Amino acid sequence: MALGMETALTPREASFVADISYVQVTKAFEKRQVANVAGQPRKRTLDLRGTFKLAVAERLKLYPAPLKKRIQGKIAEAIKEARALAEVQDVNYTDQLVVTTFKTSELAKLVEERLGKIERMRTLIVEDANVQAGAPVFNGTRVMVRHIAGLVRNRVDRQEIIEDFPEVTDEMVELAVLYDRLYPQRGRPVGQGRSA
Repeated sequence: MALGMETALTPREASFVADISYVQVTKAFEKRQVANVAGQPRKRTLDLRGTFKLAVAERLKLYPAPLKKRIQGKIAEAIKEARALAEVQDVNYTDQLVVTTFKTSELAKLVEERLGKIERMRTLIVEDANVQAGAPVFNGTRVMVRHIAGLVRNRVDRQEIIEDFPEVTDEMVELAVLYDRLYPQRGRPVGQGRSA
């Protein structure tokens, strides 16, 4: 997969792709460590470059500060010109006689793999006003994604879910859980705080 570096991600998608917490992504926006590519003040998105920078920063946390800054600078240069993650090479930094190699290519593969799951999820899960009142469903079915995720959350065996919903595959169950995590429902939870 060779998705462009301009691929836009929501903060939750970026946290999954970079394998960092959602809070770290939102703090990066607040500290202006990443740029908002949405162009809208209330809608935050960041591109793959910003997401990759956050992934690198997380992996460099335990490095000594001067070394960390130098490696981050070299990586920033490497991804600045890259059109896709596959073009990002490992970074070497030499300080006196010590050579430090940061395996940027391995991190790029992890990020690409996770990005592939999001792309697959975007293909398999759709919202259509004419199907289940616009609730997210699996493409070509009426099976609601959040229902499947809820079954998994309630510890229903995956094999039992697949038997009860023959059009649902193991991959769909996995993506339903991911979808539910990345796009939480808004509003007050049903049944809480309401009097009868």
